[in-house]
Amino acid sequence: MKRSNVVVALAAVLALGACSKNKSEEAGGPEKAHDFIKYDPGHVPLDFIKIASVEEVPAATAVSLPGRVGFDEDHTQRVASPIDGRAVAILVKLGDKVKAGQPLVQLSSPNVGQVQSDAQKALADLTLSEKSSERVHKLQAEGAVAEKEVAAAEGDLRKARSDYQRATTQLKALGLSATDPAVTASLRALIPGVVVERNVLVGQEVRADQASPLLTVSSLDTVWVLADVYEQDLGLVALGDPVAVQVPAYPSEKFAGKVGNIADVIDTTTRTVKVRCVVPNADHRLKPEMFARVEIRSSGKQKVILVPTQAVLADGDRSSVIVATEGNTFRARRVEVGPENEGKLRVLSGLTPGEKIVTEGAIFMKREIESQ
Repeated sequence: MKRSNVVVALAAVLALGACSKNKSEEAGGPEKAHDFIKYDPGHVPLDFIKIASVEEVPAATAVSLPGRVGFDEDHTQRVASPIDGRAVAILVKLGDKVKAGQPLVQLSSPNVGQVQSDAQKALADLTLSEKSSERVHKLQAEGAVAEKEVAAAEGDLRKARSDYQRATTQLKALGLSATDPAVTASLRALIPGVVVERNVLVGQEVRADQASPLLTVSSLDTVWVLADVYEQDLGLVALGDPVAVQVPAYPSEKFAGKVGNIADVIDTTTRTVKVRCVVPNADHRLKPEMFARVEIRSSGKQKVILVPTQAVLADGDRSSVIVATEGNTFRARRVEVGPENEGKLRVLSGLTPGEKIVTEGAIFMKREIESQ
């Protein structure tokens, strides 16, 4: 637009605004100064001020969120020792691929004999309880024992089975036999995967109650990408929604996945909710702790109000739009908006479908309103 045309347009609007203000003051109307302006849009070039109706659209848009790649905790083992001892051999290195059941760390411990003894005792108690329960049930059929004795025998049997199961599980975890005496035990992998962390050295004392794991084994065929969704965008995300993950290492590629979990608690500091995305990673190119950008495409069942970014005027932490009403009256109205996405802002509150707003030239109109 030529400078002369802009000056003419500005002068026309200013004159009309001043006239409107004088009439309002003479009539004693309720409008306050700096609240509105009236003018004839015919005096302003069509390409200078543009007005559009507010519409609701399906929320089938992509929400872009910051995220971080993490381990698939459903397929991750943090190896700890169930007994105190000393590491006498480390059987794997960082980055090694391991199979389920493969020995990882060999321990020497005087508690190994105690574990075997406990398992033998648990087996003996189970055998005795089974015979006792069988005898009591035979006597019950003959009416020779009370119900109380039957219930007690059944309780003893359940306890014996539980103790035996616990003892055999511990033996299996240590790679031991209940009958072969030993002084060393092995900590084994429970899942196939890759050794991604190692915090144990040969000769190191190992305690059953230590906080940090000795090794971490994880299957990297699938990773979790944890994203932070803003509180106002929470309604746009649902379980099962498709996601596309981008990382700085491969800027031109997108890794497909889906939303696997949405947290139930909002972070009071950031006002965000954790969203867990499950992403296949067969080639292991996505590494835990990578920064990521997560694009979640919503299902589109919910409708939202989207307006052009240039229609929203920001003033510090406040946002406003210029609303056009009947009688060529224009007012600034405060609105609440969400993050920008693809040149659009989602209006969370302050507008209703069918209203008209200034989509181009909003800054000019705001200045004219404030100058009245």
